[in-house]
Amino acid sequence: MRSADRIEFTSPQFALLSDTQKEDLHLAALEVLRRTGIRFHHRGALEMLKKAGAFVSDGNLVKFPARLVDEALASPPSRIVMCDRDGAPAMLLEGTKTHFGTGSDCLNLLDSETGAHRPFTQADIVNGYRLCDALPNIHFVMSIGIPSDVDPALTYDVQMALMLEHTTKPIVFVTNDGASCRRAIDMAAAVAGGHEALRAQQHILLYSEPSSPLQQSETAVDKLLLMAEHELPVVHSPGPQMGATAPITMAGGLVMSLAEILSSLVVHQLRKPGAPFVFGAGLHHMDMGAMQICYASPEFQLTKAAVAEMGRWYGLPTWGYAGCSDAKVMDEQAALEAMLSVLMAKLSGANLIHDVGYMESGLTTSFEMIVLTDELVAMTDHLMKGIEVSDATLMVDELDEVGPGGNFLATRATLKRFREFWFPSLLDRRTRPQWLEAGATTLGQRLAAKVRDILRDHQPKPLPPDVKQRVWEIVSSAQ
Repeated sequence: MRSADRIEFTSPQFALLSDTQKEDLHLAALEVLRRTGIRFHHRGALEMLKKAGAFVSDGNLVKFPARLVDEALASPPSRIVMCDRDGAPAMLLEGTKTHFGTGSDCLNLLDSETGAHRPFTQADIVNGYRLCDALPNIHFVMSIGIPSDVDPALTYDVQMALMLEHTTKPIVFVTNDGASCRRAIDMAAAVAGGHEALRAQQHILLYSEPSSPLQQSETAVDKLLLMAEHELPVVHSPGPQMGATAPITMAGGLVMSLAEILSSLVVHQLRKPGAPFVFGAGLHHMDMGAMQICYASPEFQLTKAAVAEMGRWYGLPTWGYAGCSDAKVMDEQAALEAMLSVLMAKLSGANLIHDVGYMESGLTTSFEMIVLTDELVAMTDHLMKGIEVSDATLMVDELDEVGPGGNFLATRATLKRFREFWFPSLLDRRTRPQWLEAGATTLGQRLAAKVRDILRDHQPKPLPPDVKQRVWEIVSSAQ
């Protein structure tokens, strides 16, 4: 018999790997670390690893006993609470909770006003940050574009200063070396009220990468260790291409990526045990016909789901991708691929899902794609609620009250609950006559209009003048 007050709530789930497959992938990665090793182009890391018991040969080739990996996996936190600029909790990186944000460093923008494909400017990236600040389902901001009208030596400093100034949302940042990473941390600390306050708030997270296959560069390790010292979160995410910089099979690419991530985690935890670390990899494949990296392929959807599952298996917060497309303009292909990637990201449950707005395999950003993804995240949020089965929702009394031949339009339950369904803001459900009367706009036109409306009306909460001045003084110090 069913309990009178029992509520069963089941949401959609996606499971790709069995426990045995996860174990096999992990053991294969341990064997790569033991037998083949990773080249570390960083003297300090080599010294730490050798002292900890790793085997160093041929100058900088590091081979790892399994003990070092086991100890590293036992050390970092299983959850990270990221805060907004004011220190309020904004994102819980745990379990299968998902949060969406933009990508970094695109060269080009699809201009929302003219449709032109052109290089980014500083004004464009400010507009991008303001747009993201206004969208409720874009949860964090990444740098989006490389401004062509900024001194290249200051690109990352300017990006960081402008993100801190033009959004209150958590920030994922990139830098080109340890010095610029330190300045980014100092800028964020100036906003937070000091380095200790920043450590407590966890307002920023660094994205960096190994050098696939099986190498760690000096600059990447500099940044990795610096974030560990400050106990600020970092994702050190491989970005290999199967068939080019990774083995051609998905399993082989996963094994190599796991080896690179685990080697990163070992040195990270040796520098500061317990420092927060996010598990991630962007394992794409090379389209041998187009000779391009693929952001929307079925294979990429599978590998990023596998990475999320492995990260949870290791007990770490996870990193993912969505809202991106290989299309060149904001067309039907872009919408189709965005929907696929958002749905797969939700079902696979990665915690930090970036690259929203990416087009042309990561070379171009579309503000309309960012707005579309905001809508798709809201849609899939409702999908993931699943179906509640309880006395309140089975509606046996309601069915008896209305009876055969009646209708439910005006019942108390309908009036109370109809707003629980999802109502789109951009997708159109009206009849054709209603649509024609309202202007017969396409989705693309409505997306562009929403971009224009936000950029016209929305102003993020400003930084206090003295804090803003201190941030830009740090940028100036880079010169």
